[in-house]
Amino acid sequence: MTTVPKRPRYFLDIDPVVRNRVKVLAALKGKTMKEWLTEAIIAKLEEDIDAAEGLASLGDIEGSMPLDAYLKSRQNKANKSK
Repeated sequence: MTTVPKRPRYFLDIDPVVRNRVKVLAALKGKTMKEWLTEAIIAKLEEDIDAAEGLASLGDIEGSMPLDAYLKSRQNKANKSK
């Protein structure tokens, strides 16, 4: 007998209008809500990872300032102007 490992379950409390929109879009694509939501989450993760990698690569450009140093300089300027 093979056992399938249990996957964690997450419960999402969303507005009924949003739920209905997701349900309709999923149905129009011939997918379940679970399939549609999983694909949407993966797409958002990939988008955010690509954006983070893009920002990180900007730090590799000669003469540029690392993001944390830039943010710190902005904070220092804001504190001085008070």
